Amino acid sequence: MKTLKTSLLLSIVLVIGMLTGCTRIGPGHAGIVVNAAGSDKGVSQQTASTGWFFYNPFTETVIEYQTAQRLEKWTHAENEGKPGNTEVSFTNKDSMVIYADVAIAFSLDPNKVPGFYVKFLAKDEDDLDAKFTNGYLRNSVRNCLNDLAGQYDVKQIMGDNAEFLSRTQACIQKDVIQYGVNIDQFGLIGAPRPPQPVIDAINEKSRAEQVAIQKQIELTQVEADAKKRVANADGEAQSILKVAQAQAEANRLLEQSINDNLVRYRAIDKWDGHRPQVEGANGGVLFNLNK
Repeated sequence: MKTLKTSLLLSIVLVIGMLTGCTRIGPGHAGIVVNAAGSDKGVSQQTASTGWFFYNPFTETVIEYQTAQRLEKWTHAENEGKPGNTEVSFTNKDSMVIYADVAIAFSLDPNKVPGFYVKFLAKDEDDLDAKFTNGYLRNSVRNCLNDLAGQYDVKQIMGDNAEFLSRTQACIQKDVIQYGVNIDQFGLIGAPRPPQPVIDAINEKSRAEQVAIQKQIELTQVEADAKKRVANADGEAQSILKVAQAQAEANRLLEQSINDNLVRYRAIDKWDGHRPQVEGANGGVLFNLNK
């Protein structure tokens, strides 16, 4: 009897195990439960969260989606993003076709994953990548770029384009928020690529502006050097003038101070007491005594 009871119990457990499916939902993922039979047939509005999840494998299917942030790149380079040329093109206000490499980061709201599945019916991650990421989302990015680029010229798109990119991200977010998709980041990889003649013209203009700036700097330097030389010459002239004025004043004062008595005094002061060896008409008389 004990053996029979044990066998019966094991049989019941085995049957329950066969009738019960079990899967593990990883971190940053959510499970969508699809019921194929019964009154609850369809997609369950309750998602399977992280951890072990039990379900009926005969009537239910669990589809797991990554809800954590993922990054997608569309470029013309073979070694970045998807294989082949996946760059995005758009037209600006001058009807100029511009090509660009785009990077976008997005995540899914776990509470809205069932609705997302109903919209895109992606049966796994690869299918989601084909139907949404490189399908609907890529088209949304391209449409928003075209709609907004028509308001900007090429310099605004290639130069200070923060406003253009911010408005584009907001446009994409507005389109996909209804499906529980959050656009975390959006931007261009490298510089946009307008037609080559336009790039050449922009580069030529930039070089001309750089040359003009350099010439202006050189002119300013020349003017500064000239002003410096003039200032030095003015200073030197003023110095010479002041020296000359001082010498002239000294000469004037000296001239006013010279008289006969001073001359006689100087002569006596310099006399060594001997009679001069050479005498003129006055016979060597230094001065006449008063009578």
